Amino acid sequence: MMKSTAKRLLAKTSTRGLLCGLVCSVSLGTLFAAPTYVSAATVTPVSELSADAAAQDVRILKASLLALHPALTKYRTQAEVDEAFARFEQRGKAARTSSMMYLAATELAAAIRCGHTWTNVLNQSGGSKAALLEIANKLPFTMTLVEDRWLVLASAVPSIKAGDEIVAVNGIKAHDMVQMMLPYLRADGSSDGKRLRQLGHDRNDFSQMDIVWPLLSPPQAGHYDLQIRRSVKAKDQVLTIREKAITIAARSKIVERHALPKTDETWRLKIENQVAYLYLPTFSFWNSKFDWNQFIDQSFATMQEKHVTHLVIDIRDNEGGDGAIGGKLLSHLVKKPFPFVSDQAVTNYERVPYKLARYLDTWDYSFFDRTGKVEKIMEGTAKGKYLVTARAGVVQTIEPVAKPFEGKVFLLVSAENSSATFQLAKLTQESGAATLVGQPTGGNQRGLNGGELTWVNLPNSGVAVDIPLLATRYTETTPDASVTPDIQIKRTFAARQAGRDLEMEAVNAIIRQASAGSNP
Repeated sequence: MMKSTAKRLLAKTSTRGLLCGLVCSVSLGTLFAAPTYVSAATVTPVSELSADAAAQDVRILKASLLALHPALTKYRTQAEVDEAFARFEQRGKAARTSSMMYLAATELAAAIRCGHTWTNVLNQSGGSKAALLEIANKLPFTMTLVEDRWLVLASAVPSIKAGDEIVAVNGIKAHDMVQMMLPYLRADGSSDGKRLRQLGHDRNDFSQMDIVWPLLSPPQAGHYDLQIRRSVKAKDQVLTIREKAITIAARSKIVERHALPKTDETWRLKIENQVAYLYLPTFSFWNSKFDWNQFIDQSFATMQEKHVTHLVIDIRDNEGGDGAIGGKLLSHLVKKPFPFVSDQAVTNYERVPYKLARYLDTWDYSFFDRTGKVEKIMEGTAKGKYLVTARAGVVQTIEPVAKPFEGKVFLLVSAENSSATFQLAKLTQESGAATLVGQPTGGNQRGLNGGELTWVNLPNSGVAVDIPLLATRYTETTPDASVTPDIQIKRTFAARQAGRDLEMEAVNAIIRQASAGSNP
């Protein structure tokens, strides 16, 4: 099974000295002229940028993406890529704060339309990270987007309540807010559902409404002007409210004090009336002691003991993580060996340019030197790039366990599924191991970029951008599309506001109908 990169990466360490043996494989000439370099480890936590400092950061990010990214034109034409770089150069050179450089870099990364190319908040440093996470410029409530409408999930102020609808912020209507945010949201190819998922607070990651929105439409004099729709005695009222902006930490503290529900990544198994519900909100267990392998085996053993006839696996909140987990799950579901091809083998280089290496971090520095491990690609969509021969066209087989699950299986999916969970949804559907229920996934049938990853640290602003180092091979006829579930469920604002789970309702109806048919 393809291994996906965990969202929360290792703490960064300097690459200075570790890669001194690399030979520059691309002639960069005078690309990195004065001002003098500073190590990423010595970035000072300030937000101001001089013109020279901004220009240097722009050169480093552009050079890194051009030298390292294996699939800049997978979803964009060369002209579109060139236009995105030109816009970044203009915005980036004009940036005079870390925040403005972050916005410019985020827009450039999103323009590539690759879900693993992004300004990962946890990899930011110095002024960039402080500006994103520590300033009191956040909305004083959490919300989610359903049918182009904002639903309040929890609030830190008494004037706004869970269940309210946010009609406008700073005079900007909900639809226009979404359109302003779209150029900064990451996803693979045409997977716009994944882009929109990043706006909500009901996910296991930062909402981009906390990260990007305050930079696009900051509070005025420390306050947000809000329009709110609320139902009072079955009649809608639109209220105009002015509330003070807040920090993420302060909002979280107030929300937790009121015992409001928060995102939970704990795996859970529940069995009721011979129906098992397996909730798996994450596949990322970096440095965790949780034994997911044992949990899966024990769960299926328990199902067998209790004669479970239907199994519902819920991965709707799960972006991805360790791809081996999906393979383990499928080994309990497939009835015969299921082969599939793993072909994440395209790279843009043989050796990372030495002049870039000092700005790069990763968890395995062998990624940076592929000497003797690659061959030039002479045709196809990756023509001119390199093929990592050991990874090319590898046939893997999921072998069923001795006693696979015999009952009916449903896999609940959503646009959140974009990495290892996209792969799980794809292989589950192809193998016929379960019926997929929900919305089209994230990810893309042209294959994911990832597997090996670096992040480039811009020394003056503290901005960091994740760059995948491998891409999956595809052909011109491979569709730019994700996985469409067997049973599609459209989420509605009214249902979410009422606390209804439409996907689970649909599955339970099918189970009841099947049970009624077997017990006349």
